[in-house]
Amino acid sequence: MPVATKLSEIVALRIEDKQQHAKRSIFSTCMLLIGNHILPLFGKMVRILVGGQNVQTCLFRKLDEGLSPKTVKVILIVLKTVTHFGVKNQTMEYRQIDIKFPTERNKHSIDILSRSYQRHIMEYVQSHLTFKNLGIYYV
Repeated sequence: MPVATKLSEIVALRIEDKQQHAKRSIFSTCMLLIGNHILPLFGKMVRILVGGQNVQTCLFRKLDEGLSPKTVKVILIVLKTVTHFGVKNQTMEYRQIDIKFPTERNKHSIDILSRSYQRHIMEYVQSHLTFKNLGIYYV
């Protein structure tokens, strides 16, 4: 196993290993999380600097940006599997990652359409049917 100096290099080794054994749907989900969240946050970090406080700060930022707590927890799970892979293959030193999630976050209220307004929109879409609003009509 080659020696990796950055987390992005360990991620690349993990992807190569995981691709052979994972279900396609799980692998695709992991790839999305890695590409959209883990690499932008931690990819350039030196392998020994990925620790609890760095991770805690970055994940709280993701929560503040509007990601759901479940998504943030899955990001943490994928990050932990990458670091465990690095430790197992001796490309990274072991660092405990203990994250404390807040028990309650501010709930975002969602405005919903009234039945009459929804009916009004559907009538408009039906009378002005285009490819663009076809998706609205059939939802």
